[in-house]
Amino acid sequence: MPHISIIIPVYNAGPYIEACLASLVAQTKDDIEVLLIDDHGHDDSMERARKFVKNHPSSKTFRFLSMPHNMGPGPARNMGIEAAQGEYIAFVDSDDVVEPDFCEQLYDAASKHNADIAYCQAQLVKGNETQPIGNPVIEDGEFSGKKRRFFLTHYTTLFVSFLYRRSLINEYGIRFPSTRSAEDSYFLTCSLLAAKRIACIDNPLYHYLVHNESLSEVRNPKRYQEKIKSFDLLIQFARDKELYKANKEELDYIYLKKAYLLGIFTYIHNEDYPQTLTLCKLHNHLLSYVPYYKRNAYYHKDYRMRLLHTLIRSCPVLAKKLIPAYIRITKMKL
Repeated sequence: MPHISIIIPVYNAGPYIEACLASLVAQTKDDIEVLLIDDHGHDDSMERARKFVKNHPSSKTFRFLSMPHNMGPGPARNMGIEAAQGEYIAFVDSDDVVEPDFCEQLYDAASKHNADIAYCQAQLVKGNETQPIGNPVIEDGEFSGKKRRFFLTHYTTLFVSFLYRRSLINEYGIRFPSTRSAEDSYFLTCSLLAAKRIACIDNPLYHYLVHNESLSEVRNPKRYQEKIKSFDLLIQFARDKELYKANKEELDYIYLKKAYLLGIFTYIHNEDYPQTLTLCKLHNHLLSYVPYYKRNAYYHKDYRMRLLHTLIRSCPVLAKKLIPAYIRITKMKL
């Protein structure tokens, strides 16, 4: 059994796929398998991938799988999870690269601390510019109580910088939803709720590349609906697995921040003339999931969130112009 299964959904990644695979061939750890899932893009990504693997023999095992048709990254990753044989699962996007010791450092930390999940930090790369992005640094070992509460209320999604114990994922039936926005947030948050032990590598081992073709860079007026649906499903998962009650304050805050506010931000970012009626509908949707959000301790303490909420509800057109500067100046993280 390999120590790590790396799952890569492949869709229109022609200019980047070879660099991604080269970074995996260069891994200092050998006990890994790489599963490339063809999600039927419109370019020659899979042909390039097959040619690269053929021309660069490696001690790593490469397996090629294919979706029935284009279904999005979530279902493609789910196919990889079902086929994976590794003790741990990792995800790499087909247009990103990782450091040579990405697998070795994460696996060693996970093994040392018997962790259900292990994570590292990352760098965002856009053109010639780089900036650090990452998650809170917490103590290795048991993941519960104040440690879990702090992580849940401060984490950046960045799910690709995590290693997940496969048996935990299967035990809780954690899979990606078919939504095409925030499906990664859903998967990571479910894993964080289920995990009992954690390990941290405070080094940027993952390089997240942003380019004009990135899904996050393409305007999509319906993306906000997909994003909110992902978090609706998160709340449902927590309730079904009896994980909601113990993490209610944190999950309600996550819904407020990452579903509602970030959903609204996504909506007004993609609309030239945001409609007040749509914002009212989204607020009513919030009340159906978090009816007493004003009592939430995290919301009450987070004045930046409250001010942003007021601005968006009272003047959405002005908010469209001011939100980027507001988030930059206040250093607010959504």
